[in-house]
Amino acid sequence: MSANILIVDDTPKNIQMAMNILKSEGYKMFYAKSGKAALKLIDENSFDLILLDIMMPDLDGYAVCKIIKESSKNCKIPIIFLSGKESSNDIELAYECGGIDYVVKPFISIELLTKARNYIKLKKLEEMQSERE
Repeated sequence: MSANILIVDDTPKNIQMAMNILKSEGYKMFYAKSGKAALKLIDENSFDLILLDIMMPDLDGYAVCKIIKESSKNCKIPIIFLSGKESSNDIELAYECGGIDYVVKPFISIELLTKARNYIKLKKLEEMQSERE
C-alpha cells in the first residue's frame, strides 16, 4: 500500500533508523529536522502518517501536533509520537494534544512497522468511507 510518511526528529540518526525500518514497505518518506520545517512540509504535501519526536529545538512535538490538529486540512493525519521520554506525564500530554500512539526510543522495529502499517490502513479506510458518504 503506497503512503507518504513524514518523520520529524532533530537527530539524523533517529530519522535514518525509522526510514530503515519502514523502507521495506515501499512507503514514500519525507523528513524534517525541526517543528517549523515539518509544518512547512505538511502545508506543501499530503501525508498518511507522521512520526513525531517530542524534544526539538524550535517547536516541541506537542506544539507541532496541536497546530496540525487545529488545521481542517490536516487534522485527520495520524500522529505517532517517538520519544526517549517514558514518563506517564509525557505520554498523557502526547495523547491529549492529538497523538494516536506513542513509541519509546530506541524503537523495536516490529512495533514501529506494525503500528505504521495499521494506522495507514485505518486512514485509507476512513478516506474511502468518507468518499462514499
